[in-house]
Amino acid sequence: MPSKGDITRARIIDAARRLFRLQGYARTSIDDICSESGVKRGNLYFYFKSKEEVADAAIKDALDKQIPFFEQMMADETDPLRRIELLIDGIVGYHVARGCNAC
Repeated sequence: MPSKGDITRARIIDAARRLFRLQGYARTSIDDICSESGVKRGNLYFYFKSKEEVADAAIKDALDKQIPFFEQMMADETDPLRRIELLIDGIVGYHVARGCNAC
């Protein structure tokens, strides 16, 4: 069972991923992330030293969740160029389906 700290950290990362996807990194502030996650600024800084560190965690989280999907999608294809096409199609489709406006 995840600890309270793990849950808070995950809420911050989820909020940041959502905001970065919808508004872009540059237009998302720490205050935005705090508001979206329901975490106070001081508490956020307990888990992350900077917005850049939040972004790094959000990227790692996204990759951890997406890589298995992309690997499965390409599993039966042996042609390297076709695998790249499938990967690009999958990435674009993933973001379009989630309404990414700032990518």
